Amino acid sequence: MANATKTFKIGEYAMGGIIQVKVTGKVIQVFVKEWDTNETLRTGTTSTEDEGVERKLSDFLNDVTTSYYADKVMKWIKEKTGLKFMWC
Repeated sequence: MANATKTFKIGEYAMGGIIQVKVTGKVIQVFVKEWDTNETLRTGTTSTEDEGVERKLSDFLNDVTTSYYADKVMKWIKEKTGLKFMWC
């Protein structure tokens, strides 16, 4: 698994407006950031080896943005980690 980072500038459809995802080895971190200040509002961390990793990511993302953008973020995570998510 390659290390990767992506920032999704979603705007009014996400808490704070920005979701940043960092994949480092088997660790997946999701940061919810404030648009104007780049302050981190919430953080979610999981591992590709965690049981229920898909559900954990899905629940976190759907809590901070719409299902449309949660799906976009999940698809990117799937590409970078090689995980086989059922709903992406």
